[in-house]
Amino acid sequence: MTANSAGQPLRQALWPLGLLYGAVAALRNWTFDAGLRRVHRLPVPVVSVGNLTVGGTGKTPTVAWLCALARAQGRRPGVLARGYGRAPGAALNDEGAMLQRRLPWLLQQQEPDRVAAGRRLVAAGADFVVLDDGFQHRRLHRDLDVVCLDAALPFGNGLCLPAGDLREFRSGLRRAGLVLLTRAGGLDGDALAARVVRVRQLAGRSDLPVYACEHGPGDVVVEPRGEVLPVAALRGRRVWLLSGIARPESFRATVAALGAEVVGEHRHRDHHRFTPAEVAAAATAARAADALLLTTEKDAARLAGVDVERHVLRIELRFVGAPPTTAELRL
Repeated sequence: MTANSAGQPLRQALWPLGLLYGAVAALRNWTFDAGLRRVHRLPVPVVSVGNLTVGGTGKTPTVAWLCALARAQGRRPGVLARGYGRAPGAALNDEGAMLQRRLPWLLQQQEPDRVAAGRRLVAAGADFVVLDDGFQHRRLHRDLDVVCLDAALPFGNGLCLPAGDLREFRSGLRRAGLVLLTRAGGLDGDALAARVVRVRQLAGRSDLPVYACEHGPGDVVVEPRGEVLPVAALRGRRVWLLSGIARPESFRATVAALGAEVVGEHRHRDHHRFTPAEVAAAATAARAADALLLTTEKDAARLAGVDVERHVLRIELRFVGAPPTTAELRL
């Protein structure tokens, strides 16, 4: 019996709850569309980066790419986020800390009330705001909704939570202004074209801009000393993985594709706060296996100040073909 068939009875049992979840989300969206709930505007362009599903679809690398592009265009970008998983007393969660480490000049605000936080961001000097994970956040007006869909399985099993991983019905895609099919590097031309057609059908727009991209390894940073190595440095090396992300299997596959030998790993839930004992245990296991301790850039943000040598694999966004134009991105 496969894992998929084993989970089928549970999905069938949860299907009514998924239908209810989607209906509530649709009703909430309708109240905004009908003008029954107020939408607030900021005096600067706002671009939302979000998705239809829970889990990792590559939003954070997309946000980093968009902010770097905005700065290259002479903008002073800022990122506005809810701050999910933020440690008590911390200004930023792990995604925010990762962005700050990569883009030290970046302005950020994290708060559930993104209208108030957005106003503070503008007051601090931001003239271009990226609303991180904002597709379902309707209180703040956005000039563009960028939706990230995993090219391999854009809509999961097609069901809403808790029966599937959709945050709302697929028809919500009609609000999208631009779609990024992430992790599309492994698809052939016909498969990619079929996905583009399907996305446009669901969005009800034959002219919807759809771009294919992938999140590829850029380099490796040896922490805490900060040495930067090419990804080729991992080829032929034994590595032990330490992660607390939504899709650890994707991290493992990326590392294996680089030619490294994964000899073991410590997996934790997404946004996990590593204890010193957990980090020490992973480092000890790596040394015993004569392997490098390797982690993700997102996890590295939660390891700041830990005096254990680890290699950090940094990921960058790459487009399969031409990227979106600055005009499409409201830059």
